[in-house]
Formats: sequence, C-alpha cells, structure tokens
Amino acid sequence: GTETSGDYMSWAWKRHAGFDVVAYNGNSVSGTQIAHSLNKTPEMIWVKRRDDTKDWQVGHHGANGGTNPWNYYLELNQDQSESSQEGIWNNTAPTSTHFTVGNWTQVNNSSGKYIAFLFASVNGISKVGSYTGSGSTQTITTGFQPRFVIIKNASNNSTGWYVLDTTRGWGSGNDKYLFLNTNAAQGDHNFGAPTATGFTVENNFTGYNFNGSNYIYYAHA
Repeated sequence: GTETSGDYMSWAWKRHAGFDVVAYNGNSVSGTQIAHSLNKTPEMIWVKRRDDTKDWQVGHHGANGGTNPWNYYLELNQDQSESSQEGIWNNTAPTSTHFTVGNWTQVNNSSGKYIAFLFASVNGISKVGSYTGSGSTQTITTGFQPRFVIIKNASNNSTGWYVLDTTRGWGSGNDKYLFLNTNAAQGDHNFGAPTATGFTVENNFTGYNFNGSNYIYYAHA
C-alpha cells in the first residue's frame, strides 16, 4: 500500500503470499540453507547484514536473462550491473522452503546478523519479472494493473533502481521517479504508463528500455 503526507512517501508490504521476511545468523559455510515461510519459490531476494556496513545483496530470477540467474547478484544501494559470484547465492536457486547463501561476508559471515526480504509473483497482485529493452515503445505484461514498480537495467553500470508509483503520478506523462540507490530528490521523466494488464516503457532510454539491455523489475497492484 501507499500513503502520502506532504513531501514524504511510504510503501508498505504485508507478510503474505508474495512477501516474507527472515532474520538469520551467519556461519561462513558455503551452501548454508536458510528456511523461509513464503510457501512458494522466491523470485527476488534482498539481504542486508544488520551489524556491519555491507551493501544490500539482490538476487532475481531474471538476472542474466534468466539463465542461471542465481549465479549472479546486484546491489540495491548501488547502480552497478549484475555480476557473477558464487559467494552470494552459492550458484543455487531457492526453493519453496529454503534459500541458499555462499560464504561472502555480505550474506553469511560467522559473526554476522542478517535480514532477508523475499518476493514472489502472485496472480493479480505482484509480478517479479524481466524483459529486454527494445528502444521503442513496448508493453510489459504483469497480468494486472500495477500501481508501483521498481526497474533496474541489469546489463548496464551507472543506471539506478527506478521507483515509480501512481500516487506520485506514474502514467501522467510527467512521471515522478526516485532511485532506491541514492538520496536524491525525485525527478521528472516520461517513462510510459500502467495498463490494465501491465505497463508500457517508451523510447530508447538506458534506465528502462535501451535496445538489447536486460531489465529486472518488481510490480505491485
């Protein structure tokens, strides 16, 4: 859900069919399995070490164009492209009961305390997806009309995690966007618009529709 008050914005998730939160302690053992309660296979995972200044690690089933995606990671607080690294997800896809971590200190140090956020697609409610940029207007299908979306160019460095929502005018042609990875004030740009079954992206713009780039996204109704 969304709530506005003056110049501030909040987004809230409820632990339910498409979202779960897990706290765990690290042990530095590659291949450690962490139990979760999503009751389905997570398609996107965010992990943050709580007791140290480490980057947010992101796994997404659309990484690397969907080929061995859990061999790759991105960082939520950075604008870098996806990178391959066994030390994050141990090159192991999550299951409906567990996700797996490697031995990197960002996700599994023996003295570390961690928090993980797990996301999955739910028909009519949320979509964890990916698409290839076309350089011209195209429609991304989610199966519902979204009110909120996060988009990241996984192929390209120096492109941020864009956040759009209808409360701030997504679809107006003067879309207000924020970045998850910076503290910058919102900017204005014409991204496209939500549709009854998805959303459009326009133009040959690096951030969300550059021809040939791989994009990952999370959309919510």
